[in-house]
Amino acid sequence: MSRGAGLFVAAAVAAGCGGATESSPVVSASTDAANASPEVATVALPTPNKALGRLTVTQYRNSVRDLLGTDITLPATLDTDLPADGLDAVGASVTAISPRGVELYEDAARSLGQQAVATPERLAALFPCTPTAADDPCFETATRAVGRRAFRRPLEPEEVTRFTGLAKKAGAALTSPTQGLAWLVTALLQSPGFLYREERGSGGLLDAYSFATRLSLFLWSSAPDPALLAAAESGSLDSPAGLAQEVDRLLASPRLRDATRAFFTDWWRLRDLDRLAKDPAVFKHYSPDLGGMAREETLRLVEHVVFDRDADFGELFTTRTTFVNRRLAALYNVPAATEEGFGKIELPADEPRRGVLGHASFLGMYSHPTSSSATQRGVFIRETLQCQFVPPPPSNLNTSIPEPTEKAKTLKERLVVHMEDPSCSGCHAFTDPVGWGFESFDGIGRFRLTEHDAVIDPSGEVDGTPYADFQGLVTLLSTDPLVTRCHVQKLWSYAVGHPLDAAEGKVVDRLTEAFTSKGRRTRALLRLIALDPAFRRVGEVAP
Repeated sequence: MSRGAGLFVAAAVAAGCGGATESSPVVSASTDAANASPEVATVALPTPNKALGRLTVTQYRNSVRDLLGTDITLPATLDTDLPADGLDAVGASVTAISPRGVELYEDAARSLGQQAVATPERLAALFPCTPTAADDPCFETATRAVGRRAFRRPLEPEEVTRFTGLAKKAGAALTSPTQGLAWLVTALLQSPGFLYREERGSGGLLDAYSFATRLSLFLWSSAPDPALLAAAESGSLDSPAGLAQEVDRLLASPRLRDATRAFFTDWWRLRDLDRLAKDPAVFKHYSPDLGGMAREETLRLVEHVVFDRDADFGELFTTRTTFVNRRLAALYNVPAATEEGFGKIELPADEPRRGVLGHASFLGMYSHPTSSSATQRGVFIRETLQCQFVPPPPSNLNTSIPEPTEKAKTLKERLVVHMEDPSCSGCHAFTDPVGWGFESFDGIGRFRLTEHDAVIDPSGEVDGTPYADFQGLVTLLSTDPLVTRCHVQKLWSYAVGHPLDAAEGKVVDRLTEAFTSKGRRTRALLRLIALDPAFRRVGEVAP
């Protein structure tokens, strides 16, 4: 069998694009002598009225962990998530699996299938029974039980027949019923039923199992647990009281913290910090591991504001609290709270640094390898925090900034000169005055007063409202209605897995009003979204 012959993931890609078919695995009569594994073919089954969106890498790993156990070794590399509308969770609904990704999913499924049966404890935890012969009825029992967890719904009769047949034939071919179970898991984890988030429904509403999946991926960034699947099966999710009970249960779980970290990592592009690169000759505090440290600081502050304090969302931008290790403390020129790991500190009252926009994560990521960038930082504010559109420069435009001169030494002064060009002024006038407030920090986030021996002027304006310095800027952003609505919009798109459509704009307006009335508390917003009637809709939301 060739490397790709056993994959039905490729067929899933076609199904995902068309939204009309799904492929399920069957075992052929032949075996692969080199790998001693059953050969897998594909059969297309019509499944109308269904939308497909691939699980993100985080959702995949969490779902595997919850299915097979926390001691499972997860795949180190999977197909890369690609953002759409600024979110990986949205990009997963419109991007196909790459040819290399097909191979990675196959390798992962083979490894995970073998791990699932590696110990008696794992066998007992995953399967309701253990077959002892090739025709043991336990194969069908195991297929139904594990398939329900993997596919996040009961298997259809055709799927039960095919997966059970695969397991039996694999066990017979390999003279091991246990290996039949291993290949059952391998097949399930390569199937579109697992790799894609199916959204089935009728009358514009998701069915109970699809809704349970949407709820769980939103609030836990993982597949539904047995209790949520049971609520879907019993009809409890169809009643307001039953839905509220399940939502509150999900919100009370420690998993909510991990899912919230996943959302902010996605929204603020914190994953890109893995590629943070600076010139060490210019930035003495840089090292290749700085990006991971900076991301952890930001995510710990998110957890502190959202969960420990259950505070106003705007506190993320103005708080003097942060979490640093010794390396970040040295970068910020403040004492560390602990010798090892991260500790909570309060920045001094006279320290200009405040909130997440004063973190090395943001300041380092939105800068050049050898300098700061008011433009990149301003674009982040406009596009990511305010949900506004910044057009890219024309391909033939010279975007280089003038070199320092006696009259224009600082970056801000050079940008002002650059903006005198009419072809550049339109976009730069929209982004740079917002970014000037960050010029008190260099390209790695270290505070400074001068640049090229000239005093930095960190004043600017946001949509006509002036600010004097960095603290004035973050104070403005902390109460900016555009930032408030953007938070709601991005969390909504993340939850439903698609870009905001025209009709959903009214939903976001309603949620933003309710979010504001509840003190702009993100925990409250999570509940508002989960309980909103529009959250269960599939397809376009009715006006």
